[in-house]
Amino acid sequence: MDLYDVCIIGGGASGLAAAASLDGSADVCILEKNEKCARKLLATGGGRCNITNIHAPGKEETITFFKSLGLFLHHDEDGRYYPYSNQAADVAEILLSAVSKKNTKVYTGFSAGSVRYDAADGGKFFVSDGEKTIASRRLILATGGKSYPQFGTSGDGFRIAKSLGHTVKRVYPVLAPVECADMPELAGIRARGRVKLYKDGQEIDSSEGEIQFTKTGLSGICIFDLTLNIKAEEGEDPRSAMKRFEIGMDLAPDITAGELEGRGSSFGIVTGRLAAVVPPEKLKDFRLRVSGVGGWKNAQCTAGGVSLEEVDTDTMESRLIPGLYFTGEVLDIQYKCGGFNLQNAWSTAMKAARDINSKSEIR
Repeated sequence: MDLYDVCIIGGGASGLAAAASLDGSADVCILEKNEKCARKLLATGGGRCNITNIHAPGKEETITFFKSLGLFLHHDEDGRYYPYSNQAADVAEILLSAVSKKNTKVYTGFSAGSVRYDAADGGKFFVSDGEKTIASRRLILATGGKSYPQFGTSGDGFRIAKSLGHTVKRVYPVLAPVECADMPELAGIRARGRVKLYKDGQEIDSSEGEIQFTKTGLSGICIFDLTLNIKAEEGEDPRSAMKRFEIGMDLAPDITAGELEGRGSSFGIVTGRLAAVVPPEKLKDFRLRVSGVGGWKNAQCTAGGVSLEEVDTDTMESRLIPGLYFTGEVLDIQYKCGGFNLQNAWSTAMKAARDINSKSEIR
């Protein structure tokens, strides 16, 4: 049985960042269920990797961190930071290079089937894939959530957290397309506008940007952001809860209602196919009732996860088990689009590594 000072379950964004942030004096291993690390990271930001945002708390530490690894960033007019090369592959490569330089052992194809904590002898964690067992004095759970299962995410971290006695709040997909109705005649249409989310007839959220119409509903970043608030309440049936939500669209955001009076058609403001469905009197408030949120395959992020009440958010260490840390999407933390969720991955990883670096007893 191999024994490490620190074991990191998950070789994605937060797992690699944690390993790269450890000071190199500890024996560290990463357990990755895929045959390659960082599969999901390679797909973020349309293959460009939206690393952080100009408005994200902690962005300066992230910029400094990547610069220390040799990766420079730049931001666009919307405040989204990308690698200077605009290649997500470069972000993954530079993280893997940093991990390699610290002689971190990376086990790929290692699925953590069971995780056990033994408080005896100072406390140790035992992680097994059914054939091999890894022991460690510290454990970082950096497994991600359930979004994009095509890249290997399956919610393993939630199962592991529960097995270790932690509370996991109900998880559901967010930052995803919204299902409204069968609208094949509008599929592929894009329109600039403002969107509002209504619950029981009351506005609860709003956004703006490009609205994309699909065969079954709506997509686009402004729609994705609304999904953070499309959710069932505690104990409420999720399907029934969806019926309480509506999305209202202002498809003529720069035109006043007065300018639309007496107009016979919406064509000339919106494209002909959309004008056939949306008359002028509805251009400022075209509503569709929500029937669901796109599933895990189309969701950028997972809502819910390990309860923050059981985690010291200054160090990311468990309040229940010493030496256990949680980072990234496995936690009940989620933000809107634009690099905020990746910023959470970097920030939580660096906090965990900083705390472990400060504890000399693992050396």
